[in-house]
Amino acid sequence: MNRYQMFLVAVTASFFTVLTIVLSWSGSVLAQQAEQSSLVSAKLVPQQISSSVAVTESVSYVSVSAMAFLPLQQTASYSKSTALQSLSLNSSSRNFVAGSNVFVAPLSLPDHSRVLNLTLFGQDADKQGAIWLRLKRCDHNQLRCVVLTELTSTDVYALGLFEVSAVSFINEVVDNYLYSYFLESQLTAVGNSGLRAVRLAMVDEQVSAQSTNVEKWSLNGLVRSFTVPNSSATQLRICTDDLSRLSNSTHYPRLVVDGKTISLSSKECVAVWGSKIEIQRALNAGDSSGTYQFLR
Repeated sequence: MNRYQMFLVAVTASFFTVLTIVLSWSGSVLAQQAEQSSLVSAKLVPQQISSSVAVTESVSYVSVSAMAFLPLQQTASYSKSTALQSLSLNSSSRNFVAGSNVFVAPLSLPDHSRVLNLTLFGQDADKQGAIWLRLKRCDHNQLRCVVLTELTSTDVYALGLFEVSAVSFINEVVDNYLYSYFLESQLTAVGNSGLRAVRLAMVDEQVSAQSTNVEKWSLNGLVRSFTVPNSSATQLRICTDDLSRLSNSTHYPRLVVDGKTISLSSKECVAVWGSKIEIQRALNAGDSSGTYQFLR
């Protein structure tokens, strides 16, 4: 577990500062169908599942106050103003110790919702510094975090209050089973400068059909290893079917990602990154099966 994930657990109690304002309207979108590659490993030909997904949308906004952000390092020198709802650095020096000017806030986002955009509100009165904001996603099973979008006050510096939004849609579908989400702010602006609030534009999606881009894997007969047919380091979701018929957990299949073994459980899904991804079972273990899906 990296320091970001450890920190997220410690600051979960700060969720009460998150205010959700919901505005709704109707609309509809049609999900695209994905094309699948052929499977040649172990003489198995997976069944491709391809269907249109009908989606009903309602837009909402999640506002996160600067009061929800906490320092990444205990040595950080900062102050919060409840009157201004702002987070600022106390020091006028720009010689920051690693992480001492970084602040994070955990996010509790509705599962399967889609993040459309991000807006940063703050005050920048420092020509040599800036207010940075990053929306991050971390995998639960591997030490990997991805920056989904990044905003800064640099381009909108106006000696005072500013508001800046992401240039393009983020379109990140929230999956709380596989990932954790949080906001990270890095302050390099000093003086009368600071972070005030963050607003996320969300779309709630109700999926009425099976997801696309899903294929089957199976270990039966004499087949003891299944290689996922990916040609480069990509992210996949690996799921298992019901394995309760197997005598004990030592007979459950295991996932091997670039030489690293990850245990699998019955009716479980995991997300992994890797160049060589295999699903294996022990000698004399029973049959097992599941699905895999390319995510990124």
